[in-house]
Amino acid sequence: MALISSNDGKPVLVVAVSDAAKAAGLKAGSLVKIGSTILGGGGGGKDDFAQGGGIDSSKSQAALTAITDSISGK
Repeated sequence: MALISSNDGKPVLVVAVSDAAKAAGLKAGSLVKIGSTILGGGGGGKDDFAQGGGIDSSKSQAALTAITDSISGK
């Protein structure tokens, strides 16, 4: 699951990965880095849960799309 919200006008990204997704090789920290880089920031965390943020809320959809593409192997 990936979620982007806004805090004081800045995007905040949270990613949680299930045990099955972890077993398939997905890591929440890696996915957060993909999204938060697009948002103009950074982040990290553990394999099952990570958070990050940035400065450009207008790129929220692009960040989610990049995470989705990474999961689907595009």
